[in-house]
Amino acid sequence: MTTATLIRPLPSHFHRQDFLAFHRRDKDSVAERCMENVIEKGIFWHSIPALIRFDFCETESVAVTLDCVGEDASIDADEVSILADHMLGLDQNIDEFEAVCMAKNTPFSTLVKQQKGLRIPQSASPFEAFSWAIIGQQISVNAAISIRRRFIQAFGVAHPSGLLCYPTAESLQNIPPEALQATGFSKTKAASLLLLSEQICQGKLVWPQRTDRHSINALTEQLLALKGIGPWTVSYGLLRGFSWLDGSLHGDVAVRRNLSALLKSPAPLDAKATEQWLADYSPWRALVGAHLWSMDLASGY
Repeated sequence: MTTATLIRPLPSHFHRQDFLAFHRRDKDSVAERCMENVIEKGIFWHSIPALIRFDFCETESVAVTLDCVGEDASIDADEVSILADHMLGLDQNIDEFEAVCMAKNTPFSTLVKQQKGLRIPQSASPFEAFSWAIIGQQISVNAAISIRRRFIQAFGVAHPSGLLCYPTAESLQNIPPEALQATGFSKTKAASLLLLSEQICQGKLVWPQRTDRHSINALTEQLLALKGIGPWTVSYGLLRGFSWLDGSLHGDVAVRRNLSALLKSPAPLDAKATEQWLADYSPWRALVGAHLWSMDLASGY
């Protein structure tokens, strides 16, 4: 076993409970193990089964440890730091967003003041983010969690800790659609995930190294060309996989419901009205959506 540990300082108003809750979605803990202030998660580190641990026992910092299987496994501390910052959402520049929102006198300004410091916890990899988005299309959070659990149990790889490492695109090569359907995927979702995996494995879809608007627009165009992947799936996957804060989540039921409640709308807002309202908050539309999610912790995504 090869191990590396580092200490990351946390900004003021960091929402540690949001990070912990994000990884506590599945109480069966097949890929994540959650203790009072500690999260352990099975991941792949350069194709090697690994365990990443976040220990929040100190109030102003978090200890991050990565354990890799095999004595020959190589761990670069800078890479671990980048992954940790990404998963914690520390690479998200929220200061300007909060300043702009708090300068306004609107119900949403009040919400942002109440939730100051909110960041978006990230999936460990873009593939995890997009596969979760595909699983979650048009079903309840609890149903999506159950399918995700069975998916990990069927295609994940065990780490010596007992946790399973989340499947990769490569692990789905040569998997028939029926195998995914057996875990709860619909026929359409199974086809979409296998198509996404195929595009990645064949090098036709390459995750961008930088998240500027040009690269994100290009990736969005590629993803939308894949059958079964629509705007909500792309916006959600970009949010959880790349910290891209400007995807429009107007198609999200919880976003529409909570925005209607926030604005005291006499009738529920539809997707078009929500999209128009969110447009005023570009380039932070997805972050706005996350603030609206936080009004309803049961939304869970």
